[in-house]
Amino acid sequence: MRAEALVGHAAELLRRMLRSAQPPDAVAQEYFRQRSYLGSKERRFVAEVTFAAVRCWGILRWCLARQSAPSVSVSPEWLVVVAMGYLGVQLGNPHLVPAFAAAAQVSENELWENLLTQVGWGVRGLKWLEELGQRVCVLERELQLLLRQPYSEWGPLQWELFSAACSFPEWILRCWMDNPWTSLTPAEVFLLCRTLMMPALPCVRVNTMRTSREHLLEELRQRGIAATPTVFSPVGIRLWERIAVHGLEPYRAGMLEVQEEGSQLVGYAVAPQATWRLWDACAGAGGKTLHLATLQQDRGEIWATDVDALRLRALRQRLRRAGVRSVRVGVLRPHDSLSNLPRRFDAVLIDAPCSGIGTVRRTPTLKWRLSPSALRRHQQRQLRLLQQYSSRVAPGGILVYATCSLMPEENFGVVTQFLKQHPEWEAEPIEPVFQSMGIQLPWILPQRPECLLLPSRHGTDGFFIARFRRRHSKR
Repeated sequence: MRAEALVGHAAELLRRMLRSAQPPDAVAQEYFRQRSYLGSKERRFVAEVTFAAVRCWGILRWCLARQSAPSVSVSPEWLVVVAMGYLGVQLGNPHLVPAFAAAAQVSENELWENLLTQVGWGVRGLKWLEELGQRVCVLERELQLLLRQPYSEWGPLQWELFSAACSFPEWILRCWMDNPWTSLTPAEVFLLCRTLMMPALPCVRVNTMRTSREHLLEELRQRGIAATPTVFSPVGIRLWERIAVHGLEPYRAGMLEVQEEGSQLVGYAVAPQATWRLWDACAGAGGKTLHLATLQQDRGEIWATDVDALRLRALRQRLRRAGVRSVRVGVLRPHDSLSNLPRRFDAVLIDAPCSGIGTVRRTPTLKWRLSPSALRRHQQRQLRLLQQYSSRVAPGGILVYATCSLMPEENFGVVTQFLKQHPEWEAEPIEPVFQSMGIQLPWILPQRPECLLLPSRHGTDGFFIARFRRRHSKR
């Protein structure tokens, strides 16, 4: 396909993503379903450059606003796509140019001249691209000077520059630096944001009831798939390329599940004994439910509930494929009674609905749509879930609260308020729990019940995990 047509498809998909309330992967799936004539290489480039453009939206807008395009006959989205493709290496997405060249069936050296000739920009277009690259260099130099100043002295122009370089809304950056629960420095925030501008690599979890990690790694190697053990999870495997995992024979045989490493660590924070009765109260499609079942070797009793019946249907399919029999699945809506559940559980996991800011490498539109009012609503719902569902934990039992958010209000703020209102709960240090599973996590404060996983530190998605124990009643 001609390079110009590829950019046109990417620009249209970008326009739809930015205007749709649906997750970007759902928008892309529907776009490609309606255009079945696009080949695999073409779909790959269009999807990857579009997702990268949303991840890097702030820095792209900053550069384009300071430079006139050679022509006004193209859409703003078209300019963003071309800028993202050209600046891919500088912005941590070096895979875009090879994907573009493969889809356009030209060499990488000829790619940009080929595209600009097709749209009639010629030499003017090449100069425009070179100046864009220089804009990024200027921004990075100004950022380094800015990071030497105390951020308390920054004015509106400095905050605008910092927000552009981070490609994140200013109010979220202020939350991370001003909130005493996180207190990240500007340099740490910038490193975090730059990490979140890069694509996330796929991760799978080994079903240890059917195979071992060593055996599965060898099988993947024989299939020509680059894969390595995860750094922290004892049963995780990181894939170093994007592949159709669902088409692999080991997946169909129930030997692996797609699950991000940070999500796997949530199951280890529960640390269930084999015969415990567990409740995964916000189970979704059941990645953590399945992991808990394997940690118990399918010998316990797990109740998995969620508000979304469609996601629970997917969980039932995954249970059958994995050969798990110890899980009971049921829909539980916000105002439903808990009377159909057992009165007491040995442990309850609340992986609460949240802003999802820790997953913006995969769902980048989230960071541009979140507002302070939406954040407050998330916080209120999370506290309500903790108060309601924690009542089913037996005395001496365990409560684990988790989110895939990096917002301190949803994490430290919620659990601090919960503990103040519920003296029957005590914080339990989480570091020894991980160590008992053979997991050494850096940047965990001793004697603290929580850990915050940062993509820039741990290489996982952003996750917050906290563990509490219910006190025995005094007689």
